[in-house]
Amino acid sequence: MSLTETLPLDHWTNFFKLAQMGMLRIDQLFQKTQSLVDQGMQAEAVQLYLAYATQPASEKRHMALYNLGSLQQAQGDMQGAEASYRACIAIDPSLGQAAVNLGLLLEKTGRKQEALEQWHQVANPSNGAPTHDTEIQTMAWNHIGRVYENHKQYDEAEGALERSLALNTKQTGVLQHWIHIRQKACAWPVYKPLPGITHNDMLMATSPLAMLAMTDDPVQQLLTAHAFVGRTYGFKEEFLCKGRVYTHDRIRIGYVSGDLCTHAVGLLLPEVFEGHDRTQFEVYAYDFSPEDGTAVRARLKASFDHMRRIDTLTDRQVAELVLHDEIDVLIDLHGLSSGARPGIFALHPAPKQGTYLGFIGTTGMPWFDFVIADKYVLPKELTPYFTEKPLYVEGSFIPITQAAPSTVTTTRAEHGLPENAFVMAAFGNVYKITPEMFSTWLDILTEIPEAILWLIDDNAATTRNLREYATSKNADVKRIVFSPRTAHSEYLAKLALADVFLDTFPYNCGSTSNDVISAGVPLLTMQGNTMVSKMGSSILNSSQLANTIADSFENYKSTCLNIKLKPLSATKLANSDNKAVANALINKIYAK
Repeated sequence: MSLTETLPLDHWTNFFKLAQMGMLRIDQLFQKTQSLVDQGMQAEAVQLYLAYATQPASEKRHMALYNLGSLQQAQGDMQGAEASYRACIAIDPSLGQAAVNLGLLLEKTGRKQEALEQWHQVANPSNGAPTHDTEIQTMAWNHIGRVYENHKQYDEAEGALERSLALNTKQTGVLQHWIHIRQKACAWPVYKPLPGITHNDMLMATSPLAMLAMTDDPVQQLLTAHAFVGRTYGFKEEFLCKGRVYTHDRIRIGYVSGDLCTHAVGLLLPEVFEGHDRTQFEVYAYDFSPEDGTAVRARLKASFDHMRRIDTLTDRQVAELVLHDEIDVLIDLHGLSSGARPGIFALHPAPKQGTYLGFIGTTGMPWFDFVIADKYVLPKELTPYFTEKPLYVEGSFIPITQAAPSTVTTTRAEHGLPENAFVMAAFGNVYKITPEMFSTWLDILTEIPEAILWLIDDNAATTRNLREYATSKNADVKRIVFSPRTAHSEYLAKLALADVFLDTFPYNCGSTSNDVISAGVPLLTMQGNTMVSKMGSSILNSSQLANTIADSFENYKSTCLNIKLKPLSATKLANSDNKAVANALINKIYAK
């Protein structure tokens, strides 16, 4: 009779004794440790794994060490997890998933270069290391590409994802990232041929955010949003608030956002939140924003009646919290932009749900009843291409607010700008720059000998690609000045040094345009056929500044030349009734 038949297995310590004696089978180990984890006894599960793994004769020790490392990592024991993963790999170097997980642990503990080296060894083994299967290699290349992208090392990111796609062309998410990386690097044409991948594959894989900057076709933007939602989130819905009737005195408004901080969205919204009439409305925030310690963050937090931190909650838990708070109107501030949590809204925790500001186009999400817009940016002829019904506000849907004066002082000389130059600033996100728009800027640079094109030095790859493109067009590259990104207060001070701000097309600037107008600098924009390409025009029209709106690239150039010949009055720009525009938004937003 064996020891496992005579020793009662009614308590985990008996399994522990068997493991110490090398008498526990691997299947028994896995079954018991999973049972312990399910009971919340993670510490006991770790002890059982350790007892098994420290016996040299134990069956399949490397598998136990792998599971032990995963459990330790989940518990936050990074040192223990690293030791377990390394011991596992030493026993069986062919277990690629352990090496991939070790890379993730190294990344999480701030050892980026070690993580990359670990994944490179998996993806492209050398020095006699085992060759892993295609799935593991693909996974490693994807992690390499992700880390490089996060650190704006776009050349390396693009190369890694191309290696991944060469192993498996059927990775829509990877192809999506590859496309946006090329956009952010201003690597044109964005849709570069890849083996085994068609132009249609690229078109269908393009993210909604990338497509806003790629086309002025509202039909394409709708199709892209619909395809993305279907493959990323699905269209399954629940109606948690169905049949609920609330009797509270004031309408309860909830905002869901991770950008209530020094962010393009957060910077626009303090006056909106503060402006809600508290005799009629009670305002809630469902917040997962970073605590950036800024005055903007403090002001935003103070503008709500109730702040709910939701970063540790699941979508369903948030929805249940919204139900508990009896929210009447729930507003999403992300749409299809980074950080979106559509799973909350798919559960329909509020009777009315809408989207605002975070994504300037249709989301394609069926759980949104309305989108907050104005009649200029979303005219009647554009509404068939939106799944949301427009809720119109007076003036511009962008809250045009006077930015606080910058406490920073700066001069043109500090940024390498000639004192008497005609400085054309373009500080929008670099992925919004298209070859057509950049060529137009270069044409203006050629036509105005004293002009300087002032751009953001966002990353090495983008700056190099823009310089090379300018050289290929015979532009005077010496008159293109790149400046690094700065803190918001410094950026506001830099804006005031410009003679004109060049907006991008088809993706116009939003929050940046508000800053431009506050700085008293002419905003040159171009309007098109989509909501996002009418954003600049909406802002300028509401500020009585429509004379700097163009409707073609040629008109854009001629308007800029006119600004050079007849400089606009800074007083007029600075005195636009921004407060009235913001109040119009506040007063009309919940008229329905």
